[in-house]
Amino acid sequence: MHFAKLDDSPMFRKQMQCLEESAELLRERSLKFYKGCRKYTEGLGEGYDGDIAFASTLETFGGGHNDPISVAFGGPVMTKFTIALREIGTYKEVLRSQVEHILNDRLLQFVNIDLHDVKEARKRFDKASLLYDQAREKFLSLKKGTKSDIATVLEEDLHNARATFEQARFNLVTALSNVEAKKRFEFLEAVSGTMDAHLRYFKQGYELLHQMEPYINQVLTYAQQSRERSNYEQAALNERMQDYKRQIDRESRWSSNGSNGSPNGDGIQAIGRSSHKMIEAVMQSASKGNLKTFEIYQVQTIRQGYLSKRSSNLRGDWKRRFFVLDSRGMLYYYRKQSSKPSGSGSQISAQRNSSELGHGLLSRWLSSHHHGGGVHDEKSVAHHTVNLLTSTIKVDADQSDLRFCFRIISPTKNYTLQAESTLDQMDWIEKITGVIASLLSSQVPERVEAYYPNPGRLSRISHHLQSGPKPEKPIDVLRRVCGNDKCADCGASDPDWACLNLGVLVCIECSGVHRNLGVHISKVRSLTLDVKVWEPSVITLFQSLGNAYANSVWEELLQSKGAYKTELVPTGFYKSDKPSSFISANLVILIR
Repeated sequence: MHFAKLDDSPMFRKQMQCLEESAELLRERSLKFYKGCRKYTEGLGEGYDGDIAFASTLETFGGGHNDPISVAFGGPVMTKFTIALREIGTYKEVLRSQVEHILNDRLLQFVNIDLHDVKEARKRFDKASLLYDQAREKFLSLKKGTKSDIATVLEEDLHNARATFEQARFNLVTALSNVEAKKRFEFLEAVSGTMDAHLRYFKQGYELLHQMEPYINQVLTYAQQSRERSNYEQAALNERMQDYKRQIDRESRWSSNGSNGSPNGDGIQAIGRSSHKMIEAVMQSASKGNLKTFEIYQVQTIRQGYLSKRSSNLRGDWKRRFFVLDSRGMLYYYRKQSSKPSGSGSQISAQRNSSELGHGLLSRWLSSHHHGGGVHDEKSVAHHTVNLLTSTIKVDADQSDLRFCFRIISPTKNYTLQAESTLDQMDWIEKITGVIASLLSSQVPERVEAYYPNPGRLSRISHHLQSGPKPEKPIDVLRRVCGNDKCADCGASDPDWACLNLGVLVCIECSGVHRNLGVHISKVRSLTLDVKVWEPSVITLFQSLGNAYANSVWEELLQSKGAYKTELVPTGFYKSDKPSSFISANLVILIR
């Protein structure tokens, strides 16, 4: 305890002097500490600005789902990372504000107020001490014969000076005591409060990133798989390029040796020139597989490469076109690339269904990435098909003054083509002739119908298809799944609507509630009216879930998000207003 005795004495003044020196040293040290704290908080502010700048740059770099460049490198997946980085930046700004308030402001107040009060109290004490010494000297210097009124005035002045001195002395003692008391807890509270703010900052960041850990691992796994797939594709491409170079070398040697052998010249799934039977076997195998499964089969390229095509206009100029002859018996050539991307109706439908079913950000990006990803396939380039079934092929050395020419003659149009060498010319002629022969000998009704739309034969094919087993309706298939005989929301029997993004069947009343929430919350489709939605892949997905299993998953998710009730509404209770509020509240919590 300081100041055990308050009497003015040399020991008392020595004690005050020691405390003042200690306070002055503490002031200097506090100022240095304050400067360091200011630098630290400024660094936190710069860190926050850096976090936000990085998040903004990542958001700009990532683009969006409609940016083909962004989709190609996974930009849409980075949206969730951008949100997390902004949140972490917000945590850092909160930390900076807390450090500023808990540490910097308290240090500044201690230096500018508490320690400053000691200096001011010392000045007042020195001034009062001087006046007290002067008054005391005047009073003690009076002679014995001094008049009483003068002595009274000097005695009163001495009394007032002493009172002022004592007050100044006690003010200084109070200021020093205040400093000594505060330095025991002020710094501990400020620093420990700062560390507690850091604890909450890192805890919030850990909780945020811990919640994102499965998503981060999923993205890392996909990136690793993409790396391996890219390495494999790159190695395969290098191998194909080497094979192509070797094929060019063989073609050059054959040309120089005058050989009658025919190189493929394409390097991609080409079939030998002398194998008419192989061409016919490939085409018949593909056609039979198509009729058996009613699915798209793997198309093989019999021959492909560049040919010069003579225009049908008056000028008759030549244009280089890329021709493809495949196992379907189709010969088509590519023109200039279309300015508008084209695609079949099935692709558009598949993309639409995929966007409806893909609820997560990563699944939506993976869907868009695998359905195009900005890579142009054959269907993105305009092409024209030559009807080979009704065509014949001739070597027309007399019809043109140019070498390596041949013609494809059809009832509607004649095509004059020029190869790049004699071997190339004979290879094209032999393969096209083999395909024409295979088309003429084929007994596949669909292929003939494509070229000869005969109503009688078409009716026989239709009768054959109708006489076979009819496919089941989606509503009959899905109602057999466990739990799908009742509405997932209210328990009403025989639901005939489905929520695509939740994988459950609902009744018509509950479907109205879902529909009113908007497609961003629930995507509702009819099992009987929306026929195009129920493709085999969608039906398979719903068969793997079912209302019973899906409800168990969604209810557990609701409990983890703190939903206040997750039980099903009793059957027949859907006619009231309570299920509407129940479904709306829980779905909003679920999709949030």
